[in-house]
Formats: sequence, C-alpha cells, structure tokens
Amino acid sequence: MNTFKQLFLQFSLVAAVGSSFFACDGEDGLNGQDGQDGQDFTPTETIFSNKSSLNPLVNINPNFSNVNAYSLISSTDVLSNGFRLVGAQDGAGFLKDGDEYIYVVNAEDDYSVSRIRFDQYMNPIQGEWLLNAGVADYARQCSGTMWEAAVHGGSQDLFLSASESISYDVKGIDPWIETPTPTADFGLDALGEFSWENAVPLPQNAYAGKTVIIGGDDDSSGSEGQVTMYLSENGDADLDNGKIYVLRFKQISNGSGGVQDVAANTVYNEGDLDFGMTYDVEFVEIVNGASLTKNEMETACSNVYASQFMRVEDVDYQKGSDDNGRNVYFAVTGRGPGQGTYNDWGTVYKLQLDADNPLQGQLTQIVSGNTDTNNMDGNLSTLQSPDNICVTENYVYIQEDPNSFSRNHAARIYQTDLNGSNPLAVLDLKIEANLEPNGSDAFSGEFGALIDISDKIGEPDTFLLNLQPHYWKSSDFVSNNLPHNQGGQIVLLKGLPR
Repeated sequence: MNTFKQLFLQFSLVAAVGSSFFACDGEDGLNGQDGQDGQDFTPTETIFSNKSSLNPLVNINPNFSNVNAYSLISSTDVLSNGFRLVGAQDGAGFLKDGDEYIYVVNAEDDYSVSRIRFDQYMNPIQGEWLLNAGVADYARQCSGTMWEAAVHGGSQDLFLSASESISYDVKGIDPWIETPTPTADFGLDALGEFSWENAVPLPQNAYAGKTVIIGGDDDSSGSEGQVTMYLSENGDADLDNGKIYVLRFKQISNGSGGVQDVAANTVYNEGDLDFGMTYDVEFVEIVNGASLTKNEMETACSNVYASQFMRVEDVDYQKGSDDNGRNVYFAVTGRGPGQGTYNDWGTVYKLQLDADNPLQGQLTQIVSGNTDTNNMDGNLSTLQSPDNICVTENYVYIQEDPNSFSRNHAARIYQTDLNGSNPLAVLDLKIEANLEPNGSDAFSGEFGALIDISDKIGEPDTFLLNLQPHYWKSSDFVSNNLPHNQGGQIVLLKGLPR
C-alpha cells in the first residue's frame, strides 16, 4: 500500500510538470504591419568618375600612386547635339561659367578649335566648332593659351591658338561667342609670322602697363627655332600696336665649364651652352616684323643674329605671384639622333626675365636628354622629344611627343622641380591595340595641353590632360571641314601635385 502511494505520487508529479510545460505555449500574436519601402540607392554624383565610355588611355607610374585618372570624353562618345571629339587635341583653355565650365581646345590635325561645355560634375553636355578647316588661312593649330582678362589684363577673354604650319599666325578666338563663325579671319597680325607652337601672355602685373607675350617657333629650317616676344608699352591688353623681338645670347660657354661674352655679328645656337649654366640673354627687335611673311621673318632673324634652337615647342610661366610670372619655361623638341644637329633628344629651359626690363634676362638649360650625344651633359637619359610643358608654383611637367624619333617607350610625362632636378616619370600614354585598325601596338601618340584647373573647380591638385593616340584612326571621325581620321581623349587627373 505504501509502495503504491509512492508510485502514484511520483506519477502525479511528473504529469503536473508536463502540464505546466505545455501550458507555456500561449496563443500566437498578431502579425506586425510591414514598414514603408525605403528609397532606392542613388550614388552621390561626383566630379571624380569616368564620364566617357572609354577608360583613360594612361598608365600611372607607381611613384605617383596617389594620382587617379578619369576619362571625360573620347572619340567613342557622341554628345546630345551630335558633337564628337576628333582630330588630335592639343592646346586648350578652361573657363568657369556659373555652375558650368567651358573648355576650348585645338584639334591640331583637323585645323580646328572646339568648345566643349561641362556641367558642375564635369559631365560633357555639348560641343561645337569655333574654327574648322574651311577657314581660308587653315593651319595646324598646335598649342594654345587662354588669355583670361582677370589674369592677363584687359576686359575680355581670348583664346590664343597657335598656327604651326601651312599658315603662320596666332588666331585670337572669342571663347564666349554665342553663334560660332568657324571660317572667320581670327589672325592677330601684330604678333608676326612664325611656325607658332604657342603664344603665352604673361600676367598683367608681371610688367604693369605692358603687354608681354612669349612665343615658341617650332622650326628647324632657315633661322631655325626662335624664342619670340611681342611687347607693347600701350597698356596690358594691346594686341595691335606692339613690336616683335627674338632672343639672342649675350654669353655662351667658354668650352671648359665657364662663361664668355659672345662675338659681335655671330649666330649662335643652343649647342654653345652647357647644361646647368646660366647665361645673360637679350631680346632684339625685328623692325616692322608685323609686315613680314614667314620667309622674310626667317631672313630678318638671321640678320639680327638671333640665337637658334632646334624647334622651340611649348611655353609656360611659373604660377603663384606676379614675380613668379617673369620665370618663363620652354621646351625644345630636338631633331633625333643621326641628323647632324646640336640637339638630338630635346631640352628644357628656364628664362628669368629682368624685373624692370622684359628685354633682358638670364637663360639656363635645366633638363636635357642629350646624355650620350651632342654635349653629352644631359640629366634625363630617357627623355625623347619634349613637346608640351606645364609649370605650376612648385613643379615643371614635361610631356613627350616621340613620333619622329623615340627611345622605345610610349609618350611620357615627367615631373621636375623648378630647376629641373629630381626628374620623375608620372605617367605614360596607354597603347590600346584594339583601337588600332591593324592591331598594332607601336608607340604612336603624344600629349596635348596639361592644365591646372584646381582653383576653378574648387578641388586641389586637379588637372585636365589632352591625349593624342595617333594609332587610333577611323573613317567615322571624318566629316565636312574635319578631314582627319584620328581619335582622341580628354582625361581628368586628381592628386597631381601643384
């Protein structure tokens, strides 16, 4: 009896626990209401992204890993108004227009100048031609410079587009014109006829009350290449009444590392200078220069014993102050090995103009590729045909054009300090064999303008760079008054030191 009671009690206890356990499962609660749908993710729009269907045609050197490239517009793109970028982009100028921007750029091989409008995020909106090959004095429009009234003086902006061959003037084109007149006469006759590579106005307060324009004469015949100056004493924006001058050495090398005065009535060339040495120079007048033809100008330069350079290319000045603006830099492309000249691989010069008199100055060869030829005293053994040049407050950027001769690498951009020291490779032109009709990977191409746009867009260390991939050709790029079949690209560089 006692045993039975114990078993009964144990069974009852287990049953009670089990009942308590299962009793914990209450009724299901009601389903909650679904939340409202969130908004679709929209990436923040930025300047720093590819805008073109074609990736940037550049290879950044590991030394500049902080630099990023973004393609803005390529010949693969057709804008909403039908505009297509063609014809080898070279010299350019950049202006702010409210929240938008305009970019005026030479198409060298199409003898033309285009104007491209970008929105606030540097998306290309539309483009049009300010000059085309239908103009009577058509020419290869090489480098160019935007005369900005706020920087260079006067009351209006003017794009100075340099004519290198066929015709030989500098064209002054209104970048703000509402209805383009692409076959009008834009010639600035007062600057004279040379094989113009560029015409660069100095800042208005570099010489207050004067107009000073320094030019590069890309010539290897006759009097060969000259460094030119247009000087007017009639205000800081006089493009009609000035005089024309060319550079002449006052000193040369004595042949043993020193300096000596020149002999009278003698023509000298850059082979008479030693790398890294500084020499006194002057600018001498070409009397009635504005009335001379190109051939007459060659003779006039020889008659005043102008000093000769083997094809003067691009010109720029140091930024940062009015005083800095009197420090002028220019590239000389050379002629290539085996040509019997005094400059095979190319050189870069610093011209320091006198603070009071722009007709006096000092000249120093700061970069030279002639390490094993000519004077064999160069400092950059990989340099090949320097062409365009960009000078900031702290650096010189040198852009190659190795199409006539090369050292077996693609076109390259170098950075040096203001005295040409510590040269570093920044980037190379990328050779995309799939863009070339025959699949060639030849090193065919060069760079156009490199322009610092940091201040205008409010982003530090930001530049625009024009690319001329000469290997990229298509009949699709040819149209009325745009006769060349070459493609091109404009890229944005972020992180390039100023």
